[in-house]
Amino acid sequence: SPSEALAAATLAVGRLDLDAFLRQVAENAAYAGIPDVTYAAGEPVWAQADEYPLEDAITHVLTNADRYRVAGTPVTLALRGEGELAVIDIHNQGPHIPEDQLARIFDYGVSDAQPEDGVRRGQGLFVAKTYLAKMGGSIAARNVDDGVVFEIGLRRT
Repeated sequence: SPSEALAAATLAVGRLDLDAFLRQVAENAAYAGIPDVTYAAGEPVWAQADEYPLEDAITHVLTNADRYRVAGTPVTLALRGEGELAVIDIHNQGPHIPEDQLARIFDYGVSDAQPEDGVRRGQGLFVAKTYLAKMGGSIAARNVDDGVVFEIGLRRT
């Protein structure tokens, strides 16, 4: 099963400059079919992560944000240090997630989208959560005035 495969995956967690990483993610998002992703680069913030699974996790979150954002609005990435954590915020303008679903959307198979062309929904945020947990990180969603923010926390180095 997908959950067993992810559980068996091993990651090469190392030191990663999240500022440079997020700059590259924003620049390349259109190639993954996610247009208009913005990031205001700042100073280096070093965290413990595996670059490729982290890119996969963030791409899954960006795909979700793209699906629900208001047409013509950007998906924005932001980075901040918060004590021992490096925090990545992924914000999209759009509808709120029902309060009782905020934690459940990261469970395998949970989605309000109907399968399109046989494509199963409800796996991407589960994959993101699993990869982040393997890096010692976390992910949560919260509603804000104009949409939703996904907050990814990674240990700083």
